[in-house]
This record gives sequence, structure tokens and C-alpha cells, in this order.
Amino acid sequence: MPGRPRALALASTSLLFSSLAACGSSATAPERDAATDAHQASGDAGKTSRDSATQDTSSPSRDAGHDTGHDVETTDAAPLPDASDAKPPSLGDASFTPGAPITATAAQWTWVPFPDAVCANGTATGIGVNLSTTKDARVLIYLEGGGACWSELTCYSLMTASYFTTGYGEADFTAESTDATYLAQPGGFFDRTSAANPFQDYSYVYVPYCTGDVHAGYNVTQLGTTTANFVGWKNFGEYLDRLVPTFTGTDRVILAGSSAGGFGAALNWWRTQQAFGGVRVDLLDDSGTAMPAAITAEGTPLSTFAVPWNLAATVPAGCTSCSTDLSSLYSYYDTVFATHRAALLSYTQDTVLPTFFGVTTAEFTTGLDDDLAAYFKPTDPFKSFVINAAGHVLFFSPTLATSANVTVQQFVTQMVTDDAAWTDDGP
Repeated sequence: MPGRPRALALASTSLLFSSLAACGSSATAPERDAATDAHQASGDAGKTSRDSATQDTSSPSRDAGHDTGHDVETTDAAPLPDASDAKPPSLGDASFTPGAPITATAAQWTWVPFPDAVCANGTATGIGVNLSTTKDARVLIYLEGGGACWSELTCYSLMTASYFTTGYGEADFTAESTDATYLAQPGGFFDRTSAANPFQDYSYVYVPYCTGDVHAGYNVTQLGTTTANFVGWKNFGEYLDRLVPTFTGTDRVILAGSSAGGFGAALNWWRTQQAFGGVRVDLLDDSGTAMPAAITAEGTPLSTFAVPWNLAATVPAGCTSCSTDLSSLYSYYDTVFATHRAALLSYTQDTVLPTFFGVTTAEFTTGLDDDLAAYFKPTDPFKSFVINAAGHVLFFSPTLATSANVTVQQFVTQMVTDDAAWTDDGP
């Protein structure tokens, strides 16, 4: 239902989780803080059936299943393809099999079903596209946020991941694509009528989120008596197989996402660049701030979710410490993508991520400062846009400005137009 609050946020509190686990409580999902929501949710949380699209956009079949290389109970499904199958070691390894291009009416949102891409509950999902009327336009790929989970408690009792139990289909996308606080936001980054929108003439791709694994999981496992498909990474590979042949004439791709989608964009950047080959892919990470190991050591161990999601199989092979220290991605990308552009959008006092990492707000701020000092120096190709306030998600606040009176929209515009004056903005 359009009125249901939606979190574009990773929402979990490790202290609460441990307390509930100790008590054997079966709590219902907590209400998300409306102040951190970027839009209202689409779809009824209890809805299990989804409408199927009539457009013939089937994708090539790929294996479904799981990786069995971790100490988690797995299903008897066929194993997922080995993520180490063949690709340049400079980026890592990820299979890419070109499929059929996507065709759709230009300048309007269209749901594209993917039978071989599934939500956590095993139901098929897909993506939304809004193709440009401009020939060989640039492409904006946006990954949806919406929490995360990794255990029977977080996934099915606390229900801290959106669409994890209900799935995501065409009806959900219809609601989100017409939501005036979200994809249909006037003056937003998907508004083709806004002359100030740097993406006005781009083709848009919207990647829903229903796997609870920040779009980076590669594992099917049993959580109690229920099979959980942590297959966000595999799903994104299905999408790339068709997106690359769809946009053969483009000269630039912007891979973006907010919160869980921001983490997902960062974790899928290397394989997106690999798939698009000579076409430059840049990164726009909104509120998917990776904490240094020194900070996460004070809170929730990374292995808590890295193991059930099987992150070791999806991080780039060249980043040997990425599965134990997510902030290592920044250092890795600084080297591998030195001629690209990447941006991190964040609040100094994020209102959601500290609970995900199990740290205090002050510790999050320290971790953010450490990241900025280490990886976002003036000489680095990556820049940051930081609002000195409490909040979460900036992508849908294009007019929000820093103390220097630079707005989100101005910062992003300078990034995507290769403006030489583009620089860090923040306190």
C-alpha cells in the first residue's frame, strides 16, 4: 500500500537483536523512522502474489542455487556458478553472458521481468527502465535501498529488510515509479522536465531490492525452517547480461544507489565496469558508508552478515581484505579506477548506519572522518559531499546544501559533467 512507511535504510540494532535472541522473543518489525525515509513504500507487506508483465522480455537462463563454502546450512539446490570463473585479475572475476537487448517505449517507466532473478522468498523479480529519447544517451543505474538481514531473527522476526518476505513485482514497481516523493519526485534526478537535472536526458535503470543482502549476496541458505535466497549479486549479473547489449552506444554509465543500494553500487562497481568494457562506469554512493575495521571491531563483526551472504565470493578478487574490511574497497578502487569518478554522499551523524554496524553515532562520525582523510584527499579522483547534521539518504534531497551553499544537485552535476572544479564539499 502506498501509505506504508518505507526505509531506504539499513535498520538493525545489534543490542536489540542480542537481547531478543537471549529472551527468545518473536518481535514484529519495528517502525522505521519516518525522518530517514526517502519515500513511501509501495506494496502491501502481506502481499505474496505479484502481477506479471505482458512484455516479452525474458532473459537467458542461468543456474540458481548456492555456494557451500561457508559454515551455514544450505539447501539442496544446484550450486551457484563459481564466482572465480575467468576474468581479468586487475578487477576480479565475474561471468558475463550477453543476452537480448531490452526494448521499451521511451520516456516512460516500463517493468521488465527476469524469470531467473529472484527475491529472498524465491519469487521472480525484475527491473524498471525508462529509456531516453536521445540516441546513445548516457545511463543512470540506480540500486534501491531498504534495510538488510542475515539471520532468522533479523529476516523473519524483526523483518529489517524490505520486500524480503513478500517479494517485489510489477505492482510494487508501479507504485514506486509513480510516487511523487520517490521516482516521480518533481525536480529530482529522474525528472525529465527539470532543466537543472544532470540526468535529464539519460536512460534510467531502476534495480529493486528484495534480497536483504545489500545487492551483494551469493548464497542460498536455511534460516530456521525457511529457505533464504541471498542472491542480490547473482540477480545483478542477470540484469547486466541484458543491460550491456541494450546500451551499446553509450559513452558513460553512472552506477548509483542509496543506503543498502549505496553499498550495493560500491560492491558491484568492479563487475559493472568489467561488463561494460571500454565504457567508463562511475560510482555515486549515497549513504552506503563503509566503516574502517577499527570502528567495526567495536560493534557488529563483519562476519555476522558476510558469511551468510557469502561476500567472500563477490568482492573483487584483487581486494584481498575487502571481505573483512569493507573500507578497503575505497583504497582498491582508488588504484584500479584512478581515471574514473566516484562520490560518497553522507551525513556526519547518520541516523541509521550506526545501528547496522553496532556502533555509536560518535564512532560512526569518527569512521567517516577516517575514510575521508584516507581515501578522499584533494589529489584523489573520488570526492565526498557531507552534510554536517543528522540524517540518512541525500539522493532525494537535490536542493539540500552544505555550509558552503553547494547543493546535492550542483555537486552531482559537476561530477557527471567532468567539471574540473569538482571538489569535496562538507564541514
